[in-house]
Amino acid sequence: MRSLAAFAIRRSRLVIAGFAVLTLLLGAGLTRMKFDDSIESMYPVDAPLTVLEHQLEKTFGAGKLLVAVVEGDIYTPQALTDLSSLTTALQRIPGVERVTSVANATRMADDDGLLRIDKVVDPQHLAANDIAGIRDFLATSSLYGHGRLVNAQGTAASVLMQISSSGNPHAVVAAVREALAADWPGAAHLAGSPLFEVEMRSIALRDLPLLVGLAALLIVLMLYLNFRSFRGAFLPLLAVGIGGVWAVGAMGWLGAALTVLNVIGLVAILAVGSSFSLHLLGRYAYELATGRNKDDAIRLAASETGLGVLISGVAISAAMTTLVLSSIPTVRAMGLLTAAGVLAALVASLLLLPAILHLLPVPRRLPEHEGRAGSGRPLRGLTRFVIRRKRTILVVAVLLAAVGAIGATRIVPDTAVLNYFRKDSALRQSFDLVARVFGGTSQVEVQVKGDLTDPALLRAMLAFEHGVDAIPGVGASTSIADVIQTIHGALTGSAGLPDTPQAVAQELLVYQMSGNVSDITQLMTLDHSQGLIQITTSATSTESVQKMLHAIEGVAATTIGDRAQLGYTGPLLLQLAIQDALLHDFIVSLTLAIGLVVIIDSLVRSLAAALVTILALLVTIVLQYGVLGYLGLPLDLATMLLGTLAIGVGDYAIHLTVRYMEERRRGRPPEAAMEQSLMTSGRSIVFTALTLGAGFAAMITSNFVPIRTLGMLMDFTVVSIGVMSLTVLPAACLVFLRNPRPLRARKGEVSTHV
Repeated sequence: MRSLAAFAIRRSRLVIAGFAVLTLLLGAGLTRMKFDDSIESMYPVDAPLTVLEHQLEKTFGAGKLLVAVVEGDIYTPQALTDLSSLTTALQRIPGVERVTSVANATRMADDDGLLRIDKVVDPQHLAANDIAGIRDFLATSSLYGHGRLVNAQGTAASVLMQISSSGNPHAVVAAVREALAADWPGAAHLAGSPLFEVEMRSIALRDLPLLVGLAALLIVLMLYLNFRSFRGAFLPLLAVGIGGVWAVGAMGWLGAALTVLNVIGLVAILAVGSSFSLHLLGRYAYELATGRNKDDAIRLAASETGLGVLISGVAISAAMTTLVLSSIPTVRAMGLLTAAGVLAALVASLLLLPAILHLLPVPRRLPEHEGRAGSGRPLRGLTRFVIRRKRTILVVAVLLAAVGAIGATRIVPDTAVLNYFRKDSALRQSFDLVARVFGGTSQVEVQVKGDLTDPALLRAMLAFEHGVDAIPGVGASTSIADVIQTIHGALTGSAGLPDTPQAVAQELLVYQMSGNVSDITQLMTLDHSQGLIQITTSATSTESVQKMLHAIEGVAATTIGDRAQLGYTGPLLLQLAIQDALLHDFIVSLTLAIGLVVIIDSLVRSLAAALVTILALLVTIVLQYGVLGYLGLPLDLATMLLGTLAIGVGDYAIHLTVRYMEERRRGRPPEAAMEQSLMTSGRSIVFTALTLGAGFAAMITSNFVPIRTLGMLMDFTVVSIGVMSLTVLPAACLVFLRNPRPLRARKGEVSTHV
């Protein structure tokens, strides 16, 4: 560290020029940056549910479901005419593969052994008796009944749109909204997974500049309060700005994409990166105040405090890098961005900052230091309290950890994507309305492998559909069995299904000769070996989804049994895959982060020092998850990151341990060494906590619920770590680290005492 500082001072202009060139080169990558707002970026790529979902998309051409619900008196000539115009307009939109509404619904009739397929609604024949016939047909149809297209009261109609998975959901949704405004005179509502992507992009476009700008403003304010100078506020911001530009620019050059979670990474880079410069500038100002000349103060700050900064920065980056092991693309991207940005800010703090300080004049005003009024007296009083009550403090910490552990057992995971949006948002209100009127918009897809010409299997499928209708939260369901039952009724005039496989195959062939073959292939392969049952649901949490899935599997066991091989997937169940992946990632990343921090800390100083330092972090982690449980907050896509972020962000506690060991090397007894450490490093720890808290506080303004919740919890976390670093950590050092090794001063080391 001493050599690095000497190089930065000796080649200060070269260092500054090098950083300028690198920043320009990497910054050019910002123009190549893309944004990934797809819902697929939240799905674990290798989960069986995800693999099956992609397989069904290829087999049956299933796209994303977008539902429009229009309100009004549907069973009137004008409303049915407007629905016909709207359906036609929606079918013309690029990216809309299929539209189903009462306006293009069909009915079948026998025509001398052939099927005659007519539209249910004929705009030229909408007399009172025609409309009564339409209403009666929809009430009894096995394909369209149970309120699939028009609710029982006739006050709302649904328009179902299959959106191409490869299309642009933003353009499609915008075009659909234009068509609704132009062709439907009443109220209209949209729901479906494409809206998640549209809303996430809208939130991200607002949050990225707003949250990052607000975080930077709050951090600058804290830095100014600490240093009482524009220099002290600007230099840390310069270092973290370089870190952010390097990280995001590198992602642009590599073709990576930002996601909605990357705002967490950018705020973390700002907050954590500024703490590096805060500690270095604090030590630099302290050494100047004690009579050092400028370059000696830079060298001492970079060699002694810089060691803690190096340990902290590498540990934070290592902790965030563990998220690369996640199977969820958006989590991997966030981990990589944060790790790269923190490392870049670390390099800028250790190289660029000393070079700039060497060229700048000594500040005319220096902040307070040891023994002066202000923070000196409270820190001195705190030091004396810790020395007198060190064992009591440790006992209280253990009790707090026990209370937190009890609260952590109350945590309930919930990765339902709908709950990521505020309850008062237009999206949530539309989804709630559609769920109330039509039973929901989310789908469970059941893959059926077997002989779908077997009447026994078809009857079992109908029994399965009837059984799942009784499950709370389940709406209408559709399968090829419903289509075959409708065809059989039209050809024979009797309800039920054909009696033999040959009759089933023959009736399907008759339909294919008269109707649209896609009506068959969207629910069954043409070789009759694989089918699809689509179930509409309104479950709003992964806990309710899990219960519903168990109920569906129970119905399947009693109705279909071993007649076919079943597989379950769909947008709703994929949220369970997210939950399983997050729980796995949580355990793996947190364990690895703790291990890496201990290893990195111990390699630089000692294992004992690393274990003592990690103690304050572990108590905080247990406490923060306890708070999560006591407040009833779910473990979701963002709160899963709490532990890893706490380990990374909170490793600034190492500064106190490093400072304490430095004072012990110089011969001070443990209590005196701790007093000196708290008096010099304590102020930086206080303002580090305030700076980090201010940065993460910006996330509270997010419209994305997990980010807002994470912001609140991270504020609790950084304050807790600050308190633990000033109480539990000193107490642990005085009890378990009284004689750290090595105690002998290094060659050439000079005292920092006045």
